[in-house]
Amino acid sequence: MTLPPEREPSPLDTTEYTFEEIVARLELGRLQVEATEGGSRLVVTHAEAPPQERRLPGPMASPSQERRTFKPLDLPTLFPEKGPILILLVGGFATDASLRHAAPFWEDDSAGGYLVWQALGRAGLLHKKDADFTLGRGGFWDPAPPRTLGLAMTYVGFKPEHGEVDFNHVVHPWNIHRLETLAEASWSRSMERLKIVTLGEAARFMMCAIAYGMPGIPVLSLPEPNRDQLSRDLGRDSAAGLWLEWASDLLAVGRS
Repeated sequence: MTLPPEREPSPLDTTEYTFEEIVARLELGRLQVEATEGGSRLVVTHAEAPPQERRLPGPMASPSQERRTFKPLDLPTLFPEKGPILILLVGGFATDASLRHAAPFWEDDSAGGYLVWQALGRAGLLHKKDADFTLGRGGFWDPAPPRTLGLAMTYVGFKPEHGEVDFNHVVHPWNIHRLETLAEASWSRSMERLKIVTLGEAARFMMCAIAYGMPGIPVLSLPEPNRDQLSRDLGRDSAAGLWLEWASDLLAVGRS
């Protein structure tokens, strides 16, 4: 795998934003689903964009130049455009740092990202050509996350880098809409075999509420693999080693 090409600054470059501005831009983002050949893809649009602008992305005359330059954000979400989706993995809180990553938990050791991706590899949810690039005990081996098989993944919400979770942001309509859209889009590609796997109590609470009224979607739970709960020792008898065994078994069962 090669290094990604250099690029111009994008809406993901959030280091210059205050926490309040990030939250405001997240609330303006609306997740929508577009049908593609052999699947579907997620698109983030501005909540106040006129209908024609939502349908026709690209340079267009805008009734409000200020609104056009105020780009909405979305939490990092992994959603394959083709093939069935059998597992929706939801957990943890995105921070300012993780907003700049291409996939959830990638390079996010503070949230136990190295354990999450190792569990996905052990469960057979990574493309076989990419699995060797996932993780080693020393950390992430490649700047680009590997391709996944049958898996969609996102964070449950957003919180400050070093601060308390404001649960009002988690249950805010923008976030509920985002999680509902992702669950429905995954379900439509699952052949009625979708399973939701959550990391932590907040994700379990939210996804149980989201899945209520969507019959046939089990919600399976795992504790968060973060530093507060687990040792970084990957030995078989360590807390991290036991979590990895448990998580990989649960995720593998989720595919059956």
